[in-house]
Amino acid sequence: MIWLTWRQHRVQAFAGLALIAVTALVFLPYGHAIRGAYDQHGVGPCLVHGTGGDGCQSAMSAFMNRFNGIANHLLTWFTPVPGLIGATIGASLLGREYEHGTWRLAWTQAVPRTRWLIAKILLVGLGIVVTTVVLGGIFGWFRGPIDDVSGRFSPGAFDLEGLSLTGYTLFAFAAGVLAGQVLRRTVPAIVAAFAAFMALRLPVEFWLRQRYQTPVTHLLPPSGHWGSIGPMTVPTTPGTPGWTLSQGLVDKTGHPVTTALQEQISQRRNALGGPAADAYLRGLGLHLKVVYQPASRFWTFQIIEASLFIGLAVVLAGITIGLLHSRST
Repeated sequence: MIWLTWRQHRVQAFAGLALIAVTALVFLPYGHAIRGAYDQHGVGPCLVHGTGGDGCQSAMSAFMNRFNGIANHLLTWFTPVPGLIGATIGASLLGREYEHGTWRLAWTQAVPRTRWLIAKILLVGLGIVVTTVVLGGIFGWFRGPIDDVSGRFSPGAFDLEGLSLTGYTLFAFAAGVLAGQVLRRTVPAIVAAFAAFMALRLPVEFWLRQRYQTPVTHLLPPSGHWGSIGPMTVPTTPGTPGWTLSQGLVDKTGHPVTTALQEQISQRRNALGGPAADAYLRGLGLHLKVVYQPASRFWTFQIIEASLFIGLAVVLAGITIGLLHSRST
């Protein structure tokens, strides 16, 4: 079975190696440039000792303005890759057998068809795991300095750097195998599997992920380095940033401050300036309410999300095996 699987899927194996090579050629040079600028701007010491000074703020802004857009743009092109890889490989596993009629020979040999399918799923799945782990390592190395500044919970980082990349691809692969069994055509199976992948991934990314663990809530007191009240930002502390889910001004009772009142307070604060402005804010009893997921939860969230997609992949594979076992022709 190992030799047969290799003969049937060697083109896909070579394509995986080519994808790794192309990814390395594209991302590694940018990674070297990012690391050079990271050292040149002195971003590392700023992160270690805090970013309250104007020099550090300017250095970090210059660094992010130079590379953050490029990094996000490059990784955006790779976002559909897990679904496309998994769906294409999975759909061809059974869809091609039905289209070419080779199932008549493959399933009448000494190896039972369910054992044949299980062996192929495991062997091809192992190849997917190896490929995605290497790709994830390249993406993680490429974005490392940027992640130090912006955190690893941004979609480009979270979706492609850790275990979730492997989970996404295995789920799309299992969906492709099932679609090939049901539709018995490769191209329609690819489309169906990729659609199923996106239909699950988008709600997970934009709704479910932030709910894996109860977020942390902090009430921060007024401070001069907040800047204007309107676009207020969280004061930066040393260490990797977490994932800010929401932030806004609240009054003494914890209720959100309306936009109109924020504008009035901002005008008054700007007119006062300096210590008087801080005293004015403290007198109002205002706080900045920040709801976030700490950076330390990154790998916990990765394990949860990867387990979700891998678990669903196992379920889909089990359904496919059951359908093939009960197939009469």
